[in-house]
Amino acid sequence: MPDPDELTPSSEPRRVSRRALIGGIAGGLVGAAAVVGGGAVLLPGLLGGQTKSTPTASPTPTPSSAGDGLLADRLLARPGFTVAHRGGSLDWPEMSMEAYRNSVALGVNALEISLARTSDGVWFGLHDATLDRTSGTSGFFAADHTWAEVQRYRITAAETTDPGQPAQPYLRFDDLVDAYADTHTIFVDPKVAPTEHLGELFALMAKAPHPTRTFVAKGYCTTTAWPLDAQSRGFRTWGYYYGSELAADPSLLPSTQAQWTWLGLDYEADADTWRSMTAGDKPVLAHIVPSRADAELSLQRGAAGLVVSGVREVLASGPVR
Repeated sequence: MPDPDELTPSSEPRRVSRRALIGGIAGGLVGAAAVVGGGAVLLPGLLGGQTKSTPTASPTPTPSSAGDGLLADRLLARPGFTVAHRGGSLDWPEMSMEAYRNSVALGVNALEISLARTSDGVWFGLHDATLDRTSGTSGFFAADHTWAEVQRYRITAAETTDPGQPAQPYLRFDDLVDAYADTHTIFVDPKVAPTEHLGELFALMAKAPHPTRTFVAKGYCTTTAWPLDAQSRGFRTWGYYYGSELAADPSLLPSTQAQWTWLGLDYEADADTWRSMTAGDKPVLAHIVPSRADAELSLQRGAAGLVVSGVREVLASGPVR
């Protein structure tokens, strides 16, 4: 089933109900563009039947002088604050260090990452259960493979507006934390990890200088275990909704909003739905915003912040007001 939290240059957000999915676990979307080595992008040295991965240096993050003004407890004081969806999923290979570095350089206020867990316990940026959509593999379930095996592949730019740009390595969550946890809010969504492993994730988050000011637990609106555990530990939470689903089930919002500190509504929802959502006492963030025009309209409708896929276009003229 396609995931509604998916936006590609050739499609609008897929607002397909995920009510049947538990804990935010999403299936992989298979079928990336044709790439090297039987459909998979592998590191140089792995072609020709070799199986040993080639070590590569981790990208050096660009230092930020933003300070703690971009941490979660101060975001709402910045009208129209921006969250880079997967680091800027329309612009760069999603959830790569390259994407986050470029988004920070353009002035985003926060970063968003979906997480999967390898068989040897490494949490890394991945929206799906498999690497298939992002690297062109076939049936490569992250949970069944080690981090060393994941590192053999690269995240393609097939779903960006510049598909010819170089593919990028997958990114460990702790590397993102080391690079930006002291300067930027990080929205964290454990998409495809069993709940029994959430303690490991909280332990990684605890390494940040100010964990509850840095991380926001993100999930689809009906997710329960992740946000409730996060709330019990003092974290803010953000649950996203779709206007079409709210219209189809008027009980959806009142029955699920208790586990969320902040709410999310798709930028394409109609004006009446936006009025209804923003009439409550919880801030509402627009998602997943691809353009400057959509960002401006979302703010006009009462969005407190913007979860942005098209970071370059949205911020090309500076902060959105």
